[in-house]
Amino acid sequence: MLRFLLPLAAAVAMAGATQTQAAESCPTTLRFADTGIEGTEELQRAYQEFVDAVESRLGVAVEFFPVGNRTTAINALRFEQVDIVLAGPSEYVLMAERVDGVKPITAIVRPEYYSVFIASTDSGIESLEDLRGKHVAMKDHGSTTGHIMPSYMLHQAGLDIDRDLKISLLDGARMQALASGEVDAVGTGVRDFAPFVTQHGEENYRIIARGQDMPGDPLVAGSHLTADCVAEIREAFLADPDGLLQAILAPGERDKYLGAEMVRVNDSEYDVVRDSYALLGLFD
Repeated sequence: MLRFLLPLAAAVAMAGATQTQAAESCPTTLRFADTGIEGTEELQRAYQEFVDAVESRLGVAVEFFPVGNRTTAINALRFEQVDIVLAGPSEYVLMAERVDGVKPITAIVRPEYYSVFIASTDSGIESLEDLRGKHVAMKDHGSTTGHIMPSYMLHQAGLDIDRDLKISLLDGARMQALASGEVDAVGTGVRDFAPFVTQHGEENYRIIARGQDMPGDPLVAGSHLTADCVAEIREAFLADPDGLLQAILAPGERDKYLGAEMVRVNDSEYDVVRDSYALLGLFD
């Protein structure tokens, strides 16, 4: 684990009341994780500039705490090993379900963040109903736009996802499975469509169904952080959201946040993910 302390010059420069209050209401060191990154070196490479920006705004030190997956992140929050976790909508829903008192700070709302179903133009598949009896590929278990929401869309269309069609979770092989004809359609994030048709021909494939826009990726505070601390962090982040987003984008490791916005969290926007989890039995 690497520790990055606030430079002395930046600390001296902080004379504002907000920064002082933040230092007083929060721990002197905050531990930060991203559920999608496993190693400390990768975490440092992706978020060093973000960490520097957070330190300069809050007047505290920030440590990287790699978690790598949602299960590790949930346990780290439960046992107070990590303070702030950047999570996807699915991870946030699980965290809130399994760890009492976690608090969303802000959320990063991505553009083009919704699920689609893609089929070949000569397949005769024009709607989700046409997938009855077909073989559909999805991403990996628990992926928000590559598994959770496509399954929910099928359910909403009146299909029994266990009986009316075959679903295979193929992760990185899902698009190739469609191209080779191994599956009839793919349920995945919309950003997979453009590069796929660029390679295989825009005239050969089409989107047959579009899901709703997904809520943002929340920065989640552990229940052990006080409400005052969370409020101070939130206000510091929202005072300069574009600056923090640019710090995340600068290393070129998180291009999924190009064009994104940092906003306050509306917890009710995650209800569709909760409904999807309940449908799939993922709260069990």
